[in-house]
Amino acid sequence: MSSTFSIRLPKELLKRMRERKDVNWAEILREAIRRTLNEPILPITIENLICSLRDSNKWEMLLCLYLKAELLSPHYIVRNLEILYPGMATEIRDRLSSTLREQGIDPNLSGNFEGKFLRDLVKEGLLMYGVYDKFEREVRDKLNKESWDVNKAAWLLSQYFIEDPYREYESALWIEPHSFIRTLGIMLGRENVTDIINKLVKIGLVFWDYYSSKAYSHEMIRCADYARSIFIELSTNKNYLNYSTDLLRDENFLAFLKWLSGEYDIDFRAVIEYEEEKAKEEFKGSKPFDEILKELVRRGIVLIGYWPHRRRVGKRSSMPPHWVYKLTPIAKREILPRLLIEALSKLHL
Repeated sequence: MSSTFSIRLPKELLKRMRERKDVNWAEILREAIRRTLNEPILPITIENLICSLRDSNKWEMLLCLYLKAELLSPHYIVRNLEILYPGMATEIRDRLSSTLREQGIDPNLSGNFEGKFLRDLVKEGLLMYGVYDKFEREVRDKLNKESWDVNKAAWLLSQYFIEDPYREYESALWIEPHSFIRTLGIMLGRENVTDIINKLVKIGLVFWDYYSSKAYSHEMIRCADYARSIFIELSTNKNYLNYSTDLLRDENFLAFLKWLSGEYDIDFRAVIEYEEEKAKEEFKGSKPFDEILKELVRRGIVLIGYWPHRRRVGKRSSMPPHWVYKLTPIAKREILPRLLIEALSKLHL
């Protein structure tokens, strides 16, 4: 996983650095830090492979290499590549696998080197030698040219991925697709949003993956590791949050908050999938629950999550799938403090 930090520089020095468009300053700084800390170098075969592919502009093979290192399911490598490079996916994968074998590297990137997993070393190399920087720039450029719906979908993903934009590290940047598909469908007023998700894949912002264990089996929408900073920035964007001070006095919004806090305080409410209609009957607003839910989702205030079915394993019992209702992180930061102030003002303390 990658993290970021910033440094302060004299204005003149920064100006001269910006004039050198041919220099990747992030790559130079990373290498200087590694040398200063006397960090172990990457295996020479990994270093040579990444630099050779980079210098020959074989970015499609570098992206395939990233997917091999990142995804849990090897079958989903081709699925994602087919969205990115239609008709070329199998060729790209096979070409990279052949190159890896020639270098004496397992095409599945299994094994380790000096106590580190080979997959992690590959991702470190992609970061160290500027590949992550290239991918991130391309994603930003492509996203800027996309439609409002695609950008709104990217923003919605940021609300799932980034709970706290000021936290140094978010552990798991992936979601089960049912949650995102349902919420995005409501937000955009569309029956089918698969094309929007695949556009986000084609941009390189997220990828399809599959998780399988004794307890769970389900698809995933996984954040690209090099796109973390993009999602952090999106998560604080208020352009997609539509609320006014009147909302704090809206009886249906307050009724929804009361319904939300019925089981797990105000953080979230989990409802067994087949008992969802029964749970909605507890809502005491003046309008139907579904109408209020749609309004709050479209205004960027509410997210719908999903817990997939869990099979019984050992002493852990099975669990049916749940829908999970919660406020978006940005709504919690922007609206709840104002709601508290509104409530305190009525106490006349």
